[in-house]
Amino acid sequence: MKKLWKKIALGLIALTMASQAHALILIEPYLGYDYSLEGEYANDVGEFDFSGFGYGLRFGLQFTTLMLGVSWDRLDLKFEDDGFKWDVDQTNFGVFVGWSPKGDGVRFWGEYFIDVKNDPDGPREDSGEGFGLGLGWKFKPWLALNLEYRNWKMDEPYDEKGSSLFLNLSFPLDLL
Repeated sequence: MKKLWKKIALGLIALTMASQAHALILIEPYLGYDYSLEGEYANDVGEFDFSGFGYGLRFGLQFTTLMLGVSWDRLDLKFEDDGFKWDVDQTNFGVFVGWSPKGDGVRFWGEYFIDVKNDPDGPREDSGEGFGLGLGWKFKPWLALNLEYRNWKMDEPYDEKGSSLFLNLSFPLDLL
């Protein structure tokens, strides 16, 4: 079912890109730090904390103020549970839609993570989905400071969920 949603989302974005020739191409690399708000195992088994650095890219279309497209990022997280610590590489692939001014000012967006993968040290890999809500300020047309609330839930093979704040600096570029 997840693969079907991926195909539908990518198809809609490609269709929109093809039909809107007057739109600009948005390329927005970003880097930042993720702070955990909550981490919880299934069935109230326990809680965990996590935090770490991350980087990523938003790619899509920028209309006058509307932006939409796909995003990918990778977070190098440190998880901690009752003194036990382990490293996790989290990758997120999603689609986003939002509002961003051409010059400086407030911007906001929503994002649906189609595919979230947690790859801890060891033999297993968790997969799931999530969402994000972002708010930022463009200081220049090419520089923005953003804060994004993120929430994810892993379905396979272990049920766990988490939420965090991802503070990042991005460099939005609009190309013809």
